[in-house]
Amino acid sequence: MTECLHCEINELVRKHIDENETVDLGDVAARVAESLADLVLLAPEVEQTSLMAHTIAHFGEMVLQKSGAVEGDTAH
Repeated sequence: MTECLHCEINELVRKHIDENETVDLGDVAARVAESLADLVLLAPEVEQTSLMAHTIAHFGEMVLQKSGAVEGDTAH
């Protein structure tokens, strides 16, 4: 594995997809979202709302950048 958490997560997800004959991407996305919810809940309660908002905003920006809909630096 690499030293980049983003790359490690993607490698684990891709391995799961490659090792299974049929994969429900909706379910995979839901499991990733569940893990993200667990991460948000590790933050102090007073920070959880802003962390969740930041995460959702970053998610949207990354989808737009990686799809080519907007320009930006998608480097991690």
